[in-house]
Amino acid sequence: MDLSSKTISEIKQLLSSANAKELCDLLTSLESDTRIGIRKLIDFYQREKARTEAEEIALRELTKYERELHSKGFNFVAGVDEAGRGALAGPLIAAAVILPKRIKLYGLRDSKLLSPEQRDILFDRIIDTAVSWRVFRVEHSDIDANGIQWANLRALEQAVLALNPAPDYILSDAFTIRSLETPHLAITKGDNLSLSIAAASVLAKVTRDRIMQDYHTTYPQYGFDQHKGYGTSLHVKALKRHGVSPIHRKYFAPVAECEQLRF
Repeated sequence: MDLSSKTISEIKQLLSSANAKELCDLLTSLESDTRIGIRKLIDFYQREKARTEAEEIALRELTKYERELHSKGFNFVAGVDEAGRGALAGPLIAAAVILPKRIKLYGLRDSKLLSPEQRDILFDRIIDTAVSWRVFRVEHSDIDANGIQWANLRALEQAVLALNPAPDYILSDAFTIRSLETPHLAITKGDNLSLSIAAASVLAKVTRDRIMQDYHTTYPQYGFDQHKGYGTSLHVKALKRHGVSPIHRKYFAPVAECEQLRF
């Protein structure tokens, strides 16, 4: 294709509306064009092409468990993960999600490796595209009464049971949910190895962070908007200064040590 007679604006429009094959052909045709504006366009689209190729490779690696299960006839593979297990205050949140087959969800990984802005964007994309998703909340009082391990497994179990359609296979991050009869696999560091678990990680993390942000308006002296209830030095200092709030977990040692200091 001879593009030498076209303006930079016209070529920019061609590039922006091209599919992958057309884009490749256009960039090849523009290789000999020396106009500065064209060189900048070529550099931009070549970087975008390289980024997309890298994302495709990452996505393929992150969906290897799901693709294998789909090839074996499982249609509704659920990922499940939790947030708040190690926090000193607030609820524990579990999320379960079934993603469509062959989904193109770029940039998804363990929620702890993403910025809050990235998590918020991905949260919306996940709930907009998921076949089904659910979150389940275990309150701090139930953690105190039954222990963190019970709370963790209870939340994971109930999030999965709430899915509709029900999953025919479950991928979980590290924890085996023995109370469920559905076949499943617990994957160590699964939120870095499975797209479905990574999606559940984002749903759980964003849901819990928003809850703790709301709690900050009621108990601003603890800084829940910053540490989300985890045992940072800032949080421990606030505990020692202000005592235990109604949402703290007395089950955990740093809180129990300050229990005599009532809110």
